[in-house]
Amino acid sequence: MPQTFSTRLCLGAILLSGLLLRLHQLTGVSYWFDESFCLKMVEFPVLEMLQRTLEDPHPPFYYLLLKLWIALFGDSLLVPRLLSVLCGVLAIVGVFLCVREGFRLGGHEVRDEESIFASLLAATFVALSPAHIEWSQQVRMYSLGTALAAWSSFLLLRALHRAVSGWNWNWTFYTGIAIALAYTHYFGLFTVIAQYLFALGWLSRQHRSHAPAHSGTSFTAVLISAACVYFAWSPWLIPFFDHRQLVAEKFPTRPFSWSVMGTVLCRTFDLQLVTSVSPETGFFVAQACFLGLILLLISGRPLEWFLGVVASLPFIVAGITSLFMRTIFVHRYLLMAQMFWLVSLAVLVGRIPFVSVRRGIGVLLVALLGWITIEHYQVREFNAALPGMRGAVAYLDETRQPTEPVVVCNPMLFTSIVAYTQHHDRIYATGSPLQYPFYQGTAVMRDDEYLSAEELNRTPSQKVWTFDADKWFNHTWSVRMPPGWKEVSRRRFTEFNAEFIVRCYVRAERLQVPRVSE
Repeated sequence: MPQTFSTRLCLGAILLSGLLLRLHQLTGVSYWFDESFCLKMVEFPVLEMLQRTLEDPHPPFYYLLLKLWIALFGDSLLVPRLLSVLCGVLAIVGVFLCVREGFRLGGHEVRDEESIFASLLAATFVALSPAHIEWSQQVRMYSLGTALAAWSSFLLLRALHRAVSGWNWNWTFYTGIAIALAYTHYFGLFTVIAQYLFALGWLSRQHRSHAPAHSGTSFTAVLISAACVYFAWSPWLIPFFDHRQLVAEKFPTRPFSWSVMGTVLCRTFDLQLVTSVSPETGFFVAQACFLGLILLLISGRPLEWFLGVVASLPFIVAGITSLFMRTIFVHRYLLMAQMFWLVSLAVLVGRIPFVSVRRGIGVLLVALLGWITIEHYQVREFNAALPGMRGAVAYLDETRQPTEPVVVCNPMLFTSIVAYTQHHDRIYATGSPLQYPFYQGTAVMRDDEYLSAEELNRTPSQKVWTFDADKWFNHTWSVRMPPGWKEVSRRRFTEFNAEFIVRCYVRAERLQVPRVSE
């Protein structure tokens, strides 16, 4: 699609801004459990890794991509997060292309200035969104999900617009990306379903309105694509139901309520950075989304209808499921749908007929979002200044001897320690494999990485280090040392979500130094 130099220059500035925001303190903030879990998962051979994903309620595509990425570019602390940064930038590009293509769908009279403005504004919203910046800085699958959602949407709209006559390369690329999205996160399925629902609805409307000669062929292309996605994903149906049962039986969630919904809606749109999170604030967010949906649907234009479906369906399904089954209304799960709400807002502003009003509202919204982005920037600066996990592990590496074991209070912290330490020998999680529920990282733990109290007493070492956590998930987690050991030193390291405590113990009969007070 032809673009003016000024459009390319603006898009380049948006991409550069989005990239710099995502690179800010990229390694300054310590890995937390979910990230280090992913890093430990990809250490296993491919077949064993796929087997272990059956114990983790996520599809395997992100793990496979991360393993390939690390194999190509190395396993430094920077490299894994760079994959998410790349996906975040690709999401910005995909959003721009999606809106540009959507304006062309349907043959409506469209001013190029209007479509360019809406496309650039949508890309700006995603580039500045703290939620998208945050997840583009973490070793998780959510940034990949947004990129796949944006690009699959662009390719679907392109396929519907440019080749109504039947199957073409746009359908091929769309189908491949839709399969990857479904294998990236289960909420990606909602986006894919919404896309097919729109495609069928759009072609039905075209058939009734214009009766094009090739409408039957177009329906066939949609059905072939949907069938390909289904048959490609169907081998994962059994693991999906196993994951569903695993979560239902063993993963605790809060009962769904207005308070939960309001809190999640506030966090989904980053309002916790600038105001207090409350059900009342969440209610106003819900009202704004409902109003936006009405405005999208009454326009009658295909792009607005598409955005209305892909933005609202995941929220609706998550709400209904949470109300009648179990709570899955979680802000990070809704990141893909949140992206389409941002795009919807940009498109609605772009439809304003008065240029000065349109540009004025666009500047105001960018300024408001920029204010929230600055708050997020400052929070990350503060978190990066904390010693946290990096400082605690550096202290351990400097002070303990390789023969001295480190016993960690929980596998969730164990995975982060092994991600940072330079000395991997003799680091254990306390207890046994049967002691912990699956959501505390058991899927990536080997049996020999646990150490029971009996085994600890039999260790030949006269000195043992423990790694505990205070105010972590609102609890205090500590290693229960068996009799015969005395604490001789203690150091605290503040993290953004906890305080880590590194203790040193010696056998009581060998105690030669007084205990060092905290």
